[in-house]
Amino acid sequence: MKLQHYISSLIILFLFTTLFTGCAHDERAEKAIAEAKQLLDAQPDSALSILDGIKKRKAEWPKSQRMQYELVYAQAQNKAYVDFTTDSIVLEVAKYYDKHGSSNERMMANYLVGCAYRDMGDAPTALKYMNIAIDAVDENSKDCDFRTLMRIHSQMGGLYEDVASFDNELIEDARAEQIAWRIGDTISALELKWNRACCLYDTYQQTKALAIIDSIEDFCQKHNLPKEPLMFYPIKIDALLQNENVNEAGQLLSAYEQETGITPQCTDADIVAPVYFRLKSRYYVMAQEADSAMIMYKRFQNSFDYHSMPISKRHGLLETCYRGLMDVYSLKQQPDSVIKYAQLLCSINDSICSDQSSEQLLKMQSLYNYSKIQEQALIAEHSVSKLRVMMLILISVAILVCIILWGMYQKHIRIEKQRQIDANREYQALLNEMEKSADELRLFKADSDRFLQEKEKEIQKLQKSLTMYQANTIDVEQWDNERSILGCDIAAHLHTLSAHGETATLDELNSLSLVAQKAFPKFYATVTKSKYGLSALEITICILIRFHFIPSEITVLTGHSSQRITNLKSAINKKVFSAQGAKTLDAHLLALK
Repeated sequence: MKLQHYISSLIILFLFTTLFTGCAHDERAEKAIAEAKQLLDAQPDSALSILDGIKKRKAEWPKSQRMQYELVYAQAQNKAYVDFTTDSIVLEVAKYYDKHGSSNERMMANYLVGCAYRDMGDAPTALKYMNIAIDAVDENSKDCDFRTLMRIHSQMGGLYEDVASFDNELIEDARAEQIAWRIGDTISALELKWNRACCLYDTYQQTKALAIIDSIEDFCQKHNLPKEPLMFYPIKIDALLQNENVNEAGQLLSAYEQETGITPQCTDADIVAPVYFRLKSRYYVMAQEADSAMIMYKRFQNSFDYHSMPISKRHGLLETCYRGLMDVYSLKQQPDSVIKYAQLLCSINDSICSDQSSEQLLKMQSLYNYSKIQEQALIAEHSVSKLRVMMLILISVAILVCIILWGMYQKHIRIEKQRQIDANREYQALLNEMEKSADELRLFKADSDRFLQEKEKEIQKLQKSLTMYQANTIDVEQWDNERSILGCDIAAHLHTLSAHGETATLDELNSLSLVAQKAFPKFYATVTKSKYGLSALEITICILIRFHFIPSEITVLTGHSSQRITNLKSAINKKVFSAQGAKTLDAHLLALK
């Protein structure tokens, strides 16, 4: 007993040690992860360095700590503008936090999956996971991460811009701006408002775009906020140039140069925004200053080397540059150069169209296909849900109907059995009454002729009542002559059983069969002849009939239904007496002495 207790203790100790070791967190790693989280917004590069320093030990950590590490690492990678090249790790992180994380963790994990697909150029899948991230948000929670939610909507706006879905871009920017105002991030709110203005301007909604720019400027003046020149001047200057308001455009250009610190001595590398060269060179063209315009367009073209940009955007800027140079040489009346830049313009336009067909249009088609598949999936899911509900209703109704029918059937059986028991009791009472009267008749026969006559009448009346329970009218004299046999102990016992609704045993029925063999030899010999081929149950039914048991008693004593007994009686009548039906069987059997 002590040895068994010792072994059990060792097993428990081993399991506890294993569990404790498997669940133990690396405290140094936990501190490093916490430190990296604090640096995510301000110094994401430093956060990445800290996390890289503990990377080698992560295989020893429990899964929860590894997932926390991978989540923070992906956040730092995203904030440091390090492109994701694979989705495997972030998908594993999202799968983990979908089961074990808070709403903020689920949102962040799925958002990072969307960022990974964004970096890999798969806009539809990126949008899918960003929508999943939004669905995970609990905006009623006190600790809801609204800042990340704002970034998600802003990123979705950028993705829609990439696939030229400008209506959706406006919707997402508006949602992001609303959240920015809600959390008090004024700078982000104004930038998002400016994004909407640019989108409206690019879609030829100039009036709405300018109204938004004016509202941003008014807000900055009202709240003494520093002006961001890129937010106000480019769209206003471009609108004035399109409307040929050259003087006003020149004044705004001067103000733009003053606020951004652009001077004639600035090199191309010093000027951050290439849009300045486009606006300035366009202004010189409209002011008929061809030489200045040509110099500015050349600088515009050279500025591309100082700025990293997608090939499609570079082609767009080149298209603007070639078109402007073509206008410049038209002013200078140099047809050869005009033809040269016209050809370059045609070439770059072909490239832009090619880009759109091979990149943008494919992305748009992918997004359209994804939306259609998602719509079809929702319709199919709705149909399946409706079918499931209909099946559930039908099954429930079928079960309910079966229960009702079964209850009605059981009630019918109970009523039928009770009816048989009541008839058997009444029949038993009549038998007892007749026996009582017969005994009284014997006792008082010598005392009074009058009493004799009354009792004889009473017995005759009872005998007639008894015959009502038989299938055929029984001769009263025959009954009187056989009364001693019919009232034997086993017959009386069986009558009592039937009156209580109880089935007779095989021994009890065999006892009655022995009495029948002695009392009614001709009858017994007839029903047991092998040529008739009666079964044991059929012979028992014949004997019960011969002893004046009524149909309801036979049904109870044998344990079979009344219809079954009727069928067997018809079979007996046909086998023994060559007669059809069950009605005449009783008379035929009672005729056998």
